[in-house]
Amino acid sequence: MTAEEVHDLLSHSRVYIDFGNHPGQDRIPREAAAAGCCVITGRRGAAANDIDIPIPSSYKFPDTPQSIPAILSCIRACLADYDGHIGDFAGYRTMIAGQKEKFCQDVAAALPIHFDLPKRQRIILHEGAHIREILPILITREDLDLIGIWLDNRPSITTVHFGGRICPAMMLSDILFLDQEGRIDAVLFEPEDKEAADSLRAGGLRNAAIRWAILQNPGC
Repeated sequence: MTAEEVHDLLSHSRVYIDFGNHPGQDRIPREAAAAGCCVITGRRGAAANDIDIPIPSSYKFPDTPQSIPAILSCIRACLADYDGHIGDFAGYRTMIAGQKEKFCQDVAAALPIHFDLPKRQRIILHEGAHIREILPILITREDLDLIGIWLDNRPSITTVHFGGRICPAMMLSDILFLDQEGRIDAVLFEPEDKEAADSLRAGGLRNAAIRWAILQNPGC
């Protein structure tokens, strides 16, 4: 099924049942709950706790033959009185609706990426001879938020230290992902870095601008 077909099916359904392994906070149970389904699960993996799948215990069953009568009774009850049961999942839906914002807050707490400063331009700086000259200026600019240093083909390096600050090291795939998510505004280069800029364009950079850092006027 395509993503659109899954969404269409869930939006026309009243009950979603999942007796899988639940290796983590799976997408489809959350999508089903967000689409307005009552959710019935087993007790394996993440379904066993009330953090990953915070639904009442009366909707969670051991996946054993002895549980089948109770499971069928729960399914019938949800179908017969949907309005009386759907309210039991309001807290789950609220948690799901706030997960994107919580993720941004968690990332912001762990890394020097500020998602709560929309007026600042979020930039990534490409490595090069200019980096030592322009970094001290960038980190003092009130209108810029330096969120990463792009290091070409050096995935073993995860952070860059300069002064007393730690900045995430970025690979091309990281930049393209952040661009797709709308989380960066620009990537800064030296004028000679046309090959790297071309690789961004070829990779599908769409939202962020490519800008040249002129050493003679690094504040531009």
